[in-house]
Amino acid sequence: MWTRPLRRVGGVLLAVGLGDLAITIARLAAAGPYPAILDGIAIAAGLWLLWDGPRAALWVRTLAAFLLAAGVVAVIAAPLLQPLDLTLTELRLDPIGCLAIAAPVAITLGLALWVVRELGHQPVRDAIISAGIRRWDMRIPAQAGGGLVLLVCLMLWLALHGQSAELATSLALQQLGPGYRYHLSWISSSGNGHGTSVRGVVTAWNDKEIRRVLLHWETR
Repeated sequence: MWTRPLRRVGGVLLAVGLGDLAITIARLAAAGPYPAILDGIAIAAGLWLLWDGPRAALWVRTLAAFLLAAGVVAVIAAPLLQPLDLTLTELRLDPIGCLAIAAPVAITLGLALWVVRELGHQPVRDAIISAGIRRWDMRIPAQAGGGLVLLVCLMLWLALHGQSAELATSLALQQLGPGYRYHLSWISSSGNGHGTSVRGVVTAWNDKEIRRVLLHWETR
């Protein structure tokens, strides 16, 4: 009984990973490099479940719980990293593009939830115990995934709100004028021997368009 969920989950993960990898390769040819990390994880997890037994089920379920919690926290925290008005403007001006971003996220979270449930059935859990493998509470990887993403989001929020953000938006305002609303979307800094080199991207938007302003300045 316990082998059926493993074969089912392994087959689905392998099919999803290979299918998305084919899409990634096509996108690579059309639009340049695109990360295929999740494709590789899905393929490896699928093959492991089909080849191995209870140990693979335990580890794949642990990874799925980690990714599920991380993804849920990221979705909840995302509105805090970008003004709601900008998000609504993106939805209105480019609904297809927004759907192309939201759909993979929803599919990934749904797949992770399904894997956690399928590999958590009692026959699989009994097989893990019978194999002498130490089980652990799935709340531990879930808390680790959610906590890690929450920490990253907090660090991003602090980086995007401060003196550097005020300077970046003022520089973008000088370039485009008062006809836009401004938001610092990305920032990074590095030492160059004479001070600090700062690069950032400010998103400027109004009711008709969204623009990205690339900025670079030096601090001492």
